Amino acid sequence: MSRLYPRNRDLSQPLESVELRVQAPDEGRLDLFLARRLAWRSRSGVKALIEEGRALVNGERRKPGSRVRAGDVVTVDVRRESPAPAPPPLRIRVLFEDEHMIALDKEGGVVVHPVGSHQQGTLLQELHRRAGGGALPKLIHRIDQHTSGVLLVAKREEVRAAMGEMLERGAIAKTYEALLLGRPEWEEREEDAPLGPVLDSRILHGVDRARGKPSRSRFTVVRRFPFATLARVDIGTGRTHQIRVHAAHLGHPLLGDHLYGDGIPPPGFARFALHARSVRFVHPVTRAETAIEAPLPAAFDAAIAFLAG
Repeated sequence: MSRLYPRNRDLSQPLESVELRVQAPDEGRLDLFLARRLAWRSRSGVKALIEEGRALVNGERRKPGSRVRAGDVVTVDVRRESPAPAPPPLRIRVLFEDEHMIALDKEGGVVVHPVGSHQQGTLLQELHRRAGGGALPKLIHRIDQHTSGVLLVAKREEVRAAMGEMLERGAIAKTYEALLLGRPEWEEREEDAPLGPVLDSRILHGVDRARGKPSRSRFTVVRRFPFATLARVDIGTGRTHQIRVHAAHLGHPLLGDHLYGDGIPPPGFARFALHARSVRFVHPVTRAETAIEAPLPAAFDAAIAFLAG
């Protein structure tokens, strides 16, 4: 699948159009192709785009039911009919910064980068706005919208590439704190289960021992409550939804996980309770041992106090 948005685009500037190249598996009706790519729009919304001439195939207007073939380029006008009001600036809390990278303490509920229906008010857009036309910051990794804690951002592409390679081979140690549903029988448990996307879903991931990528998470009980557990989670890989899927696979999903658990959040949380507590690595440029920690947010402390009764 081709990228929806151009790589290295200045996200502080509004996007006017996107180009989608049709691959062989995408061949079929134009409206169905766009409905898959623009998943946040309804089928009627996609049809309206085509009928209004805001979705062109190789520069030409087509009907919604016309066929697209491999190699076709579909250009979609994504400008709003009425410009949306500019979102308020996000609060940026810096945990670490040098000339090569920044570590931020991301708040829960903040979207990291534009995706789907979240096209405004993201953290990366705020960083691009603050760059003021200079070199654009680049994400080293991502964390979910509802996960708080340490997020690493590179100031140059070569730093991002070096850190990305370190992530892939497990050279960056990441520790999370999570509230799990139930009381595990174990004190420590390592889950080594490969993960991959669930084929009939655009969002869900799951254990896939045939095609999944290697994924390792070590859960350690920190404190037990009557019906929940505070756990430390150390991960050697960083797959999509890794901790959430592994926790559910162990029978103890994150409290409030709407995809892999019961979806009932603890007090103070809009969704699940997960915090990226710390990262440790050898700096790829200075070679210094680097450790960065984000304190638990107030909502997490309040949830712990509630669970403790």
